[in-house]
Amino acid sequence: MTNTVILVVEDDPLQRKLVAENLTADGHLVFPAASRLEALDIAGREPIEVAIVDYKLGAESGIDVIRDVLGRNPLIAPIMVTAYGNIETAVEAMKAGAFDFAVKPIDFPRLRLIIERARERHRLQSEVSFLRSALGERFSFKNLVFASPRMESVARLAAKAAGSEANVLITGETGTGKDLLARTIHFTSRRREGPFLAVNLPAIPETLLESELFGAEKGAFTGAHERKIGKFEAAEGGTLLLDEIGDLPAPLQVKILRFLQEREFTRLGSAKVLRADVRILAATNRDLEKLVAEEKFRADLFYRLDVIRIPVPPLRERREDIPLLIDHFLKTIAGREKKAVRGVSAEAMAVLARYGYPGNIRELENVVERALVFAEGDMITTSDLPVHLTEKKEEDLAAADLPLDEKVRRLEVREIRRALEAAGGVKAKAARALGITERMLGYKIKIYELK
Repeated sequence: MTNTVILVVEDDPLQRKLVAENLTADGHLVFPAASRLEALDIAGREPIEVAIVDYKLGAESGIDVIRDVLGRNPLIAPIMVTAYGNIETAVEAMKAGAFDFAVKPIDFPRLRLIIERARERHRLQSEVSFLRSALGERFSFKNLVFASPRMESVARLAAKAAGSEANVLITGETGTGKDLLARTIHFTSRRREGPFLAVNLPAIPETLLESELFGAEKGAFTGAHERKIGKFEAAEGGTLLLDEIGDLPAPLQVKILRFLQEREFTRLGSAKVLRADVRILAATNRDLEKLVAEEKFRADLFYRLDVIRIPVPPLRERREDIPLLIDHFLKTIAGREKKAVRGVSAEAMAVLARYGYPGNIRELENVVERALVFAEGDMITTSDLPVHLTEKKEEDLAAADLPLDEKVRRLEVREIRRALEAAGGVKAKAARALGITERMLGYKIKIYELK
């Protein structure tokens, strides 16, 4: 491998020259330094990938140089070189942040292998740093699209939540953007460098949910062929979103409560108590207070989660945001689909603005995507919109003189179609949006002969 940018910190001129010449001969770009100050100056102005640092630098310590260099550029992979090849020295170097260490006299074939691994780590860390930066940019408050006072209040609450470590409960209908808001809180919080993990609780079978959350030891249940690390453990130092917390089974409510109180948990099949530094965000489209009153959700868990509550309004209650959201989705999807669509006609915008959106923002995005695919020119017109949007008014007028049972039937058919379209045809999601069971939805699809 060639062209690694290497800093060599060595106070002995002959040794410094020997190392520099060998590495230069391998094709690396080498910057030699004789002291801590010289090393810091180079690390501050050059794109150093690997630093080879001598343990003894006259009166200075190579350990301090490693700490200072990493303070200047934490992506550098330091290698400690020492004439004292003992365990204590290695441990001290690793604690300071060294990637590896080499013993004098230097074995250059081995050093080349260490440099190769160190550069690979630098590359991976650089990619992770770039991705974190990109995620932080994507999930910043400036990227929340709204003009309504209600969403301004939501953004203000979320900003307060991002500056704290308190538990947050995000409420709102399906498709209102609760997941996006949770990610924004994480990536603007002190935990932004840590992982963000989300668990959609209803999507995981109840028999597997405990192991998914808390992990399991090998042999804890049939099929557990190896130890499984749960989401609480994997989210160490970051944030865990428990999505649709209202669907959490009662036995697991106790375990979540214990974690919130003690920051402790145990893997399935183990008695060993583990701890994790994880911030909990929860989201739900259900009325938790009603579930508490019905004794279907623990009151103590509800109060633990409900420290900062952020209610996200449905789209029909923030209609002034619809044109902005349409413009945002149009730009995003048009770029992805390579279509030169620049806007929406006034008539089509009027139709889009008056629709109720039972599927909320998610449904609006689907509608814009569909319209963009069907658009022939550079503008989306009413002919590009789904039929149930453009025929809504006429359908309601036609139904005015119908018997009550027929009006109810037509209303149910219309709402089921909307929910299925917003859910992409997934019955479980559509049923949750409609507030009925999947079995009941299947029955209605059958009797109404819906495709």
